[in-house]
Amino acid sequence: MKITHSAATLLLTSGVLALSPLALAQELPGWNLVWSDEFNGPTLDTTKWRAENAALVKNNEQQYYSPAYVQFAGGNMLIKSDRVAQGGRPYTSGLIESRNKFSQTFGRFEARMRLPGTQGIWPAFWMLPQSGIWPPEIDIMELLGNDPTRVYMSNHWGVYPSTWTYRTTGYTGPNFTTGYNTFAVEWYSNRLEFYVNGVRRATHNQGIPHIPFYLIFNTAVGGDWPGNPDGTTVFPQWLRVDWVRVYQPIIQNASLESMGPNVNVGLYGWGNWGNSFYDGTFGRTGASSAKIFGNFNGGPNTSGIFQDINATPGKRYRAQAWFYTPSGDKIASPNFAAVNIEWRNAQDQLISFETFPSIDSATAANTWVQGEVRGIAPAGTTKARIVGIFVQNNNAGGSVRIDDLDIREVQCPADLVADFSVDDADFVLFADAYNALICGPVCPADFNNDGFVDDSDFVIFADAYNELTCP
Repeated sequence: MKITHSAATLLLTSGVLALSPLALAQELPGWNLVWSDEFNGPTLDTTKWRAENAALVKNNEQQYYSPAYVQFAGGNMLIKSDRVAQGGRPYTSGLIESRNKFSQTFGRFEARMRLPGTQGIWPAFWMLPQSGIWPPEIDIMELLGNDPTRVYMSNHWGVYPSTWTYRTTGYTGPNFTTGYNTFAVEWYSNRLEFYVNGVRRATHNQGIPHIPFYLIFNTAVGGDWPGNPDGTTVFPQWLRVDWVRVYQPIIQNASLESMGPNVNVGLYGWGNWGNSFYDGTFGRTGASSAKIFGNFNGGPNTSGIFQDINATPGKRYRAQAWFYTPSGDKIASPNFAAVNIEWRNAQDQLISFETFPSIDSATAANTWVQGEVRGIAPAGTTKARIVGIFVQNNNAGGSVRIDDLDIREVQCPADLVADFSVDDADFVLFADAYNALICGPVCPADFNNDGFVDDSDFVIFADAYNELTCP
């Protein structure tokens, strides 16, 4: 039995025959985890954090920050805030920061947290420049304790006080003091995208910083914005942080929006050859893409863009890209464009490659279509290269746009009976769960861990089942 999702196709690209894997449903662009703290305690990891011990002069806040108020329990980092006088202040709370221990420019920064509340309590998850200059500032999450269902996402820029300005977006959701929620920012060179529980709630595209930032967790008590505690304030309060994680994109500038951290260069992060150029007027996501077309040099030729990631022999990888051909310059027969994976060794020599032609003259114009290719890295591989390629034959014309490229290692989670082989016994178990469409207390077929057995799980299972073994 074979579960088909799309037909495998035999292709000829650059004179090499290759059999393409199945093209599966789109997944979200991936990230590489580069730094994290799961806060499993029992004490603060001082290789990652410094706990403040001072009465900071900020915003007329009323707390003294004490390292003793940074505590650990139940796999959480806890910041306690209490009506305890210390250091000339009527309240004591906690603050930790990663300055001089970890900082990063661009990426995804996220934490799972349960927030404190009531009047005058001001928890925050935010970032400041490693250089010590202010502004800029990125506030991933702030909450005013008297309004526990609304969080704020902000960025500050300019020169204080002459040109300092900021933008703040509020989001009303659940009561953030009664359960855990995840707060994140994706920081690109031209925008900040703020997320609450995996859903984008705001995009800011002004005053985007291009320098390394470090992370901060704290709870302020009182101050200009929240106001001071009153008779309704409940003490002690606890900011609970389950984990914090920082990522970099698996590939740089996947959506071709970035012009680089300190330069103004189209196709930032990408190598290119032939007629391949940055197009800042049109994109699938955002306003940019790469325009690629033939060289018109009298014979078969190619143009394209590429980028490498580290790869391990025997591991499975998947590359995706989106293609578009405009009606005013539609790709002509027999030209085509493809997404490839090239396997390269430590000397950057090509070992072999996989390919999937994604768009040709039969493809409808003015429509984005996705191409996907998968393969297993052969012996000697140290790098996997994603390539968006335009192949021109017989001087035929036309152009394509390419956008939202992604390459990553693919895991194989579909072995339901734990015998390390995906076979008919696994199919029987999966079909039963899939037909029910909902999980019970234990659901081994929920491969993407979203609480249901649905089409996204079927795609994962079909790929593994067709291979008949988990690499």
